[in-house]
Amino acid sequence: MPQNNSLNLRQRILHSGSWILIGYGFNQFLRLVGNLILTRLLFPEAFGMMAIINVACYGVTMLVDMGLGQSIVQNERGNDPAFVNTAWTIQIILGFLIWAGLSVLAFPIATVYNVPQLAAMLPVVGIGSAISGFNSTKLYTAQRNLEAKRVTLIELGTYALGLLCTIFLAWLQESVWSLVWGGLITACLKASASHGALRGIKNQFAWDRDAARHLIRFGRWIMWSSILTFLASEGARMLIGAVLDMRQLALFTLASTMSVMFWQAILQLASRVFFPAYAEVNRDDPKRLIAVLFKSRLAITLPSWGLAVFFVFFGTQLMGLLYDERYHESGAMLELLAAGTLVGCVWGSYTGVLLAIGKVATMTLLTASQILFQMGGMFIGYHYGGGIGLVLGVAAANWAMYPVQAVTMFRNDLWQPNLDLPFLAASILIVVFAWPHLTLILGS
Repeated sequence: MPQNNSLNLRQRILHSGSWILIGYGFNQFLRLVGNLILTRLLFPEAFGMMAIINVACYGVTMLVDMGLGQSIVQNERGNDPAFVNTAWTIQIILGFLIWAGLSVLAFPIATVYNVPQLAAMLPVVGIGSAISGFNSTKLYTAQRNLEAKRVTLIELGTYALGLLCTIFLAWLQESVWSLVWGGLITACLKASASHGALRGIKNQFAWDRDAARHLIRFGRWIMWSSILTFLASEGARMLIGAVLDMRQLALFTLASTMSVMFWQAILQLASRVFFPAYAEVNRDDPKRLIAVLFKSRLAITLPSWGLAVFFVFFGTQLMGLLYDERYHESGAMLELLAAGTLVGCVWGSYTGVLLAIGKVATMTLLTASQILFQMGGMFIGYHYGGGIGLVLGVAAANWAMYPVQAVTMFRNDLWQPNLDLPFLAASILIVVFAWPHLTLILGS
């Protein structure tokens, strides 16, 4: 019987993971095509403004994130209508809180970045968050059961339709507002599709005290972890937007988006496939967790590391090929960021396992360490090297973070040196070989 369960789990992981990767690949293809078209219809500063808007929206969202989806995936009551509908009710409340938060912060953000348009745009963007609060919990139930096909099709379809509307509006208006309206259209499409195109519990307003108590208790550490994750992932963009101009922010946004493009697929797999799988293995047969973790990490580290090597040596040529001359400087930023990704993808491949075994506090502390290294590297880099030094600081933080991650995993009996050390050694060789070229970038 254990063998059959193992085979069943393996089949579900492969099937769900395949759809996640297929969906992410098509999504990134659409995103790339959309960016190529929109960069020709709009001015570079428009993307700088949207970068600030996205950071603000993401930040407020993380500030109230209670891990409702993770609770549904992990909790034994994840298929209980009372539990699920209580989570849905809380999700709607949080959506309106996000809208209110963006509205309150609109004028201060517009003042800090000296972009008056943001005062009007942020409250409108917040409407999209309120709409997303009505997304069906069937999305989380499908994740719990490792059923990714329909969710992937919904996400692809709604994004494609929203992108077409955005491009049409950009052609019609030639304004950054086309990006805002496009986002609202996409949010409406996804909310509608999540209720109509998925099987599962039909959502309605409900309040179960025990469910609410668990969701809030579980969500406390998730909230802190989400806030720290936001600072870790968006801190560089916030600082660049504050100390440099909108053009430099737009260039960094393009470079960082390209640098983490494949890594975002890994995070999708980690949160939507590996995390549920690790949790199931940990419940049923904890001794198998290390073997499952090793195979999963190898499968995601090898291709992401190989792509980082490509970006280190050919980032400038790639960005020059994809974008017009106004954006060519983003190539140098991409090469520096990729030098950090070489190691970042090694320690980042542990994502999901701590949450699966209930070590939420440990996961939060790791994220806090990542922020300290990143912010420290950025300030030191900017002090000595200006804008390009700041980008180098982001890359260096990934190298500094690995020892902390390794010690943490060792203490939880999860460290895997037989996988990590060969990749670390190869990363050092790549940086040594590419150093003359990287030095030219730093000196330019």
